[in-house]
Amino acid sequence: MLSPPFLENEQQRFALVDDAPHTFVPREERFDRITRTAMRLMGSPVAVISVVDDDAQWIRSAQGLDVSQTPKALAFCEQAALEKHSLVVPDTHADRRFDHNPLVVRGPRIRSCLGIPLHLVPGVCAGTLCVMSTRREAYSHPDIIAMQDLARMTVAELRLDAMSSMQKRLLVKLDQLERRARLDPLTGCWNVRGFRELVAMAVADAARSRSTLALCYVRIRNFDALTSQHDKVQVNTMRQLAAQVLRQRLPDNGALAALGGGDFCALVPGPTALAVEDRLAQFTFPHVRLEGPGIRFDLELHLGFGLAFLHEMHEGATATEIWATALANIDA
Repeated sequence: MLSPPFLENEQQRFALVDDAPHTFVPREERFDRITRTAMRLMGSPVAVISVVDDDAQWIRSAQGLDVSQTPKALAFCEQAALEKHSLVVPDTHADRRFDHNPLVVRGPRIRSCLGIPLHLVPGVCAGTLCVMSTRREAYSHPDIIAMQDLARMTVAELRLDAMSSMQKRLLVKLDQLERRARLDPLTGCWNVRGFRELVAMAVADAARSRSTLALCYVRIRNFDALTSQHDKVQVNTMRQLAAQVLRQRLPDNGALAALGGGDFCALVPGPTALAVEDRLAQFTFPHVRLEGPGIRFDLELHLGFGLAFLHEMHEGATATEIWATALANIDA
């Protein structure tokens, strides 16, 4: 395996990626839409949007891949940064750059790859949109054109400052290591630690602005039964897909946490009680069909919800109290 050389504009790229920030941030539905489209369009089992910083590539969205990051030296993304237009690898076993790559010789055993560089500014590649397969693929010119169109959409989203101001304010306060410690690596959601900090900020914001918010605790009631029927890889895929479905249902200013097992929690702020309740209507729909590459879960999702509304609690209610109320209400 050949390691990609150091790029001349490496430091400019690192500064561009870290300033936004683009690495060690929660996954977002706007990027999941693109990877889902790439996977379906190309008929590939894996589609990934990744961003490379100084020592690793961070996955902004993934379909069919249960890792959040890989070392930069192993990253297909890093090699794609050297390409002017696209990285086309019809057979990794016949390519010296990848023939001994652990991602090729071990799981997920990538056999082919088509990657399009993501140029946030001219000449500076921040990452890649890739589709990968476990079989050899003869990627055509129309395939490359289609992926380039999706890559342009990805760049537009990366340039767009679309993350809710509340989440962005928390991310800006944290350095890279602190951001990493507040995210669930499998689903790309906030973990318990990060989400508690976010809820505390949201409660303080609501008190200042005289607005409100809701916490919605989500439990996949049949999660234990499902885990007994499927192996670890399938269970991980199920959790990833469940997180994606919940992200799809969230309003743009909402936030999602993965709490472990089949438990999640959503934060939904709003200017009025009616606005919050309206935004929760779609989120709390209890039936979901999960589909993933090579598997299908018809869960009905057997979801249980525990709701807590700040405007229904006593004046001066704390983040800890609203969290406890949501958890207590899940079996109410």
